[in-house]
Amino acid sequence: MRIKDSEYPAAVEAAVEILRKRARQGQTISYGELSAELAAEGFDSIPPYRGVMPYLLKDVCLHRNEDGRAPMLSAIVVNKASREPSDQFSSLARSLPFSRSANWSWREEQQRVFAQHREMTSVLDTR
Repeated sequence: MRIKDSEYPAAVEAAVEILRKRARQGQTISYGELSAELAAEGFDSIPPYRGVMPYLLKDVCLHRNEDGRAPMLSAIVVNKASREPSDQFSSLARSLPFSRSANWSWREEQQRVFAQHREMTSVLDTR
């Protein structure tokens, strides 16, 4: 898959939903697990570490977050062995429009993602 492919926007939407579900559960997901879950939904050309994955994760962070102020949803995507996001994630966080500060940490970002989605779940539960 390439960014210009017609199904790319649907792949971004699918990734957003997968990550929101994990965030509501307070769980991280590995790059490989995300790739496998996307494949299960028909997006089988998104390898975990190369190709379109870095662009997909950036677009996941920008989804309904054009100004970059909301928590970066892809903060919960981690390396299976280290349980940390890739170095590319920190670079993304410090770039526009996210512009996270010098004392920012990905762990804080993960906690913000979990908190945001717990709040969303609480709001949905009260309806």
